[in-house]
Amino acid sequence: MTMRIVTAIADALADPERVAAVTTRPGNELVLSGRPMRQWQPVGLSDAHPAVSLLFAELGAADPAQWPRAHAHLAAALAAPAPPPLPALYAGAVSLAFAAHAAALATGGYATLLDRLDGAVAGQARQRAATLRARLDAGEPIGEWSGYDVVTGATGVGRHLLARRDRAGGKAAEEVGAALRDMLDLLVRLALTGDATAGDRRVPAWWVRHDPAAEHAGTAGHLNLGLAHGVPGPLALLALAWRAGVRVDRHAEAAAAMAALLTDLRREDAAGPYWPNWTGSGADERLRRVRDVWCYGAAGLGRALYLAGTAFGEKDWTDTAEAAVRGAFATAGEHSVRDYALCHGWAGLLQIACRMAHDTGDPAYAVAADGFADRIRAGHDPGLPFGYRYAHAAAARDTDRPGLLEGAAGIALALHCHATGAPPATGWDAALLLD
Repeated sequence: MTMRIVTAIADALADPERVAAVTTRPGNELVLSGRPMRQWQPVGLSDAHPAVSLLFAELGAADPAQWPRAHAHLAAALAAPAPPPLPALYAGAVSLAFAAHAAALATGGYATLLDRLDGAVAGQARQRAATLRARLDAGEPIGEWSGYDVVTGATGVGRHLLARRDRAGGKAAEEVGAALRDMLDLLVRLALTGDATAGDRRVPAWWVRHDPAAEHAGTAGHLNLGLAHGVPGPLALLALAWRAGVRVDRHAEAAAAMAALLTDLRREDAAGPYWPNWTGSGADERLRRVRDVWCYGAAGLGRALYLAGTAFGEKDWTDTAEAAVRGAFATAGEHSVRDYALCHGWAGLLQIACRMAHDTGDPAYAVAADGFADRIRAGHDPGLPFGYRYAHAAAARDTDRPGLLEGAAGIALALHCHATGAPPATGWDAALLLD
């Protein structure tokens, strides 16, 4: 049944023009606080052609008949107007390069495209790293998620560069390696800088100006603890780079500082360790557990801490991580998880469970994965354009989403990983910093 659903989603996403038309049709906008939000972008890793191509690249690793579908979405992305030169994994050239890298692993092609993209991404990354290092050197906090996080910052870009490190060729290989070291060095500096000055206050260097509890960005700011936008993402990247033998000065010291910060902010309930989404003005300071998914909470954070513990040989970290992930799985329910997607839905929990089951061999994670997969299968509706709709707690209506983070392609990828019982052949979940 699982592969039938994956196949149905793949068939629904095969035509790039149809996917774009369904997503952009009137009435399919995500409306939050009365404001319609555009969902579709031709180039990106959320709802965009490169995101959808990831599904066909993964399927194509075993079935070459899927290669033309992956190529069709990549070609549509290349035919779109050039995106702004943003050094962000989920936007611009980096997103296209990540998707092309996945397709190359499946097909062996795209060498010319990737050679061109490697140089562009490395140049953007190095320039951004220099700007952010200057900010830290001036005694300021990082200031924004786009400085360091998975979706828009150094962590996501660094993860892509780490994947390309051994596959880039010629001069591009040197550029990729230098840019990766710059990304790692930036995160090390961020972790070890200590307090910084924001206005008339002393705050952690991780501090960002955005107030996630307010409708608009404010000046109060916060320290973020989610895997998507907070400290766990950089910790995961430092761990993965260390495991791969890519190391910079004070690398392990910075990882220890991040782990210590997370330990200081940890809370406990009957299910085990958990963390608030953020601390600071406007923070969710409630003592109870709120929601544990990929983007925020103990499931995603626990996976990052597990990667760090295994990479650096810190058993206390892995013990805490496993307790956190098990607690997150035990308490997940409809009151906190409202959609099926990767970002803050059942598919994200499924992918974390599959990764933990593979890495630890603990059958409890496999049992949890089976339960999450059952929930996702039960939610499939063949009458919908993409088989699933995205449900946001603050939105008046559900929307049809085709992409990776909050859409059907991501759901299909997690179901496929569970069905095969093996890690992704293309490493697509590197975009989630799960490995």
